Amino acid sequence: MYTIRKYKPEDKERLRFICKETTWDDNKTDENKLDSVAVIYNDYFTEFEPDNIFVAVNEEDIPVGYVICSSNFTLFKEKMLGDIKNRVKNTYAPSLLMFYASLVSVMLAKKHYRTHLHIDILPEAQRMGLGTKLIDTLCAHLKEKNIKNVSVLTISTDSMGYKFYTKYGFRTVSRITPTRISMTYDIK
Repeated sequence: MYTIRKYKPEDKERLRFICKETTWDDNKTDENKLDSVAVIYNDYFTEFEPDNIFVAVNEEDIPVGYVICSSNFTLFKEKMLGDIKNRVKNTYAPSLLMFYASLVSVMLAKKHYRTHLHIDILPEAQRMGLGTKLIDTLCAHLKEKNIKNVSVLTISTDSMGYKFYTKYGFRTVSRITPTRISMTYDIK
């Protein structure tokens, strides 16, 4: 039995663990590279926008998945180009390419599509409706903040994520490459 709850600061290391466990296999070839993935895709959110994080937890209240979101583009840009970039450089400098690719996708997004999310769920907790519940919870939270949409800024059209977002109701807003797109969901 899994439930959804608000993020707590003591969840931070568990979210980093989930991020590392669910990343692409080629990111797992070096421990420093793997750590840089958590810096890029997790640390900004847990440190600077923790109110936009919801976790799926098991019966022992241990997170098995999460949805994290940035709704403050100015803060995101400032912290990513400062603190986070420096941490990536010091953790695993070759990951700066991945860092800049991620940052550019946000910066190139049209102004009204910059509220963006990342979602990760451990394999043993997937296909149980947690992704839908996490995004439902995030969207209710964003609606309270008067935010009209949330985006996924780079996703492969060949991925399971693409199928999930399409089924949920996300629509394509731009094509980055023939197989990489940005999608958004209009919050109702």
